Amino acid sequence: MSEVESFEILLLEAGNYDDDLTKIPYLTTLLELSDKNWGYFSTPQKNGCFGWKGNRCSFLQGKVLGGSGSIDCLAYIRGNRDDYDKWAALGNPGWSFREVLPFFKKMENYQSDKIDLNYRGFGGPANVAYEIPEPDFTITENVYKELGIPIIQDYNAEKQIGVSRIQRLTNYGQAVSGATAYVRPSLTKHNFNLTLTAFVTKILINKSTKTAYGVEFVKNGVTYRATARKEVIISAGVVNTPQLLMLSGIGPSDELAKHKIPIVANLPVGKVFKGNIFFDIYYLVDTVFPLETLEEVVRQFLMGKGVLTNFQNGLSVTFLNTKNNYSSVPNLEITFYSLSSIDQQVPSLTNFIPEVQKFADQFNSRHVVFFEISLLHPKSNGNITLKSNNPSDFPNINLGIFDNVADMDVLYDGIQFIRKILSTKEIQLHHQSLIKYDFCDKYEYDSKDYWYCALKYVAYPGYHWSSSAKMGPLGDPYAVVDYKLRVNGIKKLRIVDRSVVPVTISGHYDPSSLMIGEKAADMIKKEYGVFTKIS
Repeated sequence: MSEVESFEILLLEAGNYDDDLTKIPYLTTLLELSDKNWGYFSTPQKNGCFGWKGNRCSFLQGKVLGGSGSIDCLAYIRGNRDDYDKWAALGNPGWSFREVLPFFKKMENYQSDKIDLNYRGFGGPANVAYEIPEPDFTITENVYKELGIPIIQDYNAEKQIGVSRIQRLTNYGQAVSGATAYVRPSLTKHNFNLTLTAFVTKILINKSTKTAYGVEFVKNGVTYRATARKEVIISAGVVNTPQLLMLSGIGPSDELAKHKIPIVANLPVGKVFKGNIFFDIYYLVDTVFPLETLEEVVRQFLMGKGVLTNFQNGLSVTFLNTKNNYSSVPNLEITFYSLSSIDQQVPSLTNFIPEVQKFADQFNSRHVVFFEISLLHPKSNGNITLKSNNPSDFPNINLGIFDNVADMDVLYDGIQFIRKILSTKEIQLHHQSLIKYDFCDKYEYDSKDYWYCALKYVAYPGYHWSSSAKMGPLGDPYAVVDYKLRVNGIKKLRIVDRSVVPVTISGHYDPSSLMIGEKAADMIKKEYGVFTKIS
């Protein structure tokens, strides 16, 4: 929006600048243990997270310029056209795939020799490129042909079901985020102001007129107020947005009363909370890849090549529907990774109980290949509630993991699919050895009970969560914002982040979050008489 000179924008960021480490895709998981991650853990889970101390899974959220997009895996997966058509069908006009596609195209600069202009854009601020695996260890097309899985050129185009190379938000091997694509290019504009390490603690609302007019924030221990002439836009993320709303008196009346917060608007904030659940299957291979010197690795990175330009050396991604072979909408995403050492994966699996930590430790300095299974559309539902009325206290993050057993059933389908891959001739050439989960050895190995035990212990949440302040029409009992992302019952207050997503998508939330931002900017500009052509 900063291209509109009459708009004056103040961006408040709780974290600090993205830095050189955030530019290196391969080192992304290291950031999970840094101050760029909020450091959240879930509440104790009844049906999962057994491998973490207290049954409390780590929950990753970026505390840095660019948010979670600055520290996650950079995968550029928009989701399925049917996902967005559902958004519109639920009573959210303007959010069908046909209507959001122009905003996807506007934001991207797609790098490929095969561009379908019906679906892809170029010249936008967010560079999208195919990951080039190094070393060159791939599951060949013959494996997927044997299994009847089609090879697709572009899962962000007409069809999603099948296997493909991975697209990531990178530019000459360096990570691309909302910070690099949008914020940093705006820093020189006279009407754009950025304040870092500014923790917003309250939305200021005129209770008589129900109008938002600013925020309170803390910087260096001092509380400040910032007021808005036009409106207040909250983009604090799927955890912090509902927490901030409730601290400001917007939320379920019983939750607010419990913490002695005056009620401004009784809305179902935090009542819906859904996201992908991941499960990894690891195996050792005897294929040996030559290790390069540190100097050579750095030299290649500076040229936009080499292992540092890849996130954990992703080799391929597969989308499939295990319940309906004729469906065009996947229920699972399976990513294949190859690592010369598993060291980079361990940070996302911290706070383990001793048995699981022992399992993780055995991978160090060994060549590990693994499949990451992602449940795309969980039936289980979690919630976000307040721990107290103190903004510094992290909220309660209930994942609801496996509260609906159907979610385990779908992930088990994915496990069976991977077992088929491991039995193919191509994979057998590499003499793979599946790594067992010893903490489930009371069950017969490879039985359904064995895998369900493993799921309960080490399945984990990723970044891809949404819906904690969901969009919906009047009459939707769980809607917090309308189709223009305006908070119901409060004037001049809008939410623009993945919290507003009404139903889960068949992909990752970085692309859809950027799209939501582009579409919101267009709606806001039109509201103030500024019209921009969207091709």
